[in-house]
Amino acid sequence: MDKKVLLFLIAGMSAFVIPFQAIVNSRLGRLTENPVLAAVISFTGGTLALSLILVFWSRGLPSIPTNVHIPWYLYIGGLLGAVYVTSALVIVPMIGTANFIAATIAGQLIMSIVIDHAGLMGVPKDPVNVSKVAGALLLVAGMLLIQRG
Repeated sequence: MDKKVLLFLIAGMSAFVIPFQAIVNSRLGRLTENPVLAAVISFTGGTLALSLILVFWSRGLPSIPTNVHIPWYLYIGGLLGAVYVTSALVIVPMIGTANFIAATIAGQLIMSIVIDHAGLMGVPKDPVNVSKVAGALLLVAGMLLIQRG
């Protein structure tokens, strides 16, 4: 199997957990009656899991190389994740998992096209074309069909 095809399959399958994450987090938010507390609990579990993986993967406690400059915006990944998780906690109980995931997938794809076109944050520029716009429009149409169902 072509390596690129395999990577696409793995990426697609890794997304299988996202609807479950939305359900788990929204239920946790309802039970705690506090979406921010639920997000903290969720991120604590993720932090603990990643810490264990890091220690075993690195065979000890790694450190950031001193000769590497890390731009400030590369530290906001957790903040961006908090926006998504908190949105799921609040919105999934109101519109359902499928509607939330459909809307977030459409939003991710549209923003990804903009990022690639502009080469934002150092990604290689990949200009918008008719095919990409058509694909995004089809995804938005699919989102609208799911919301009507």
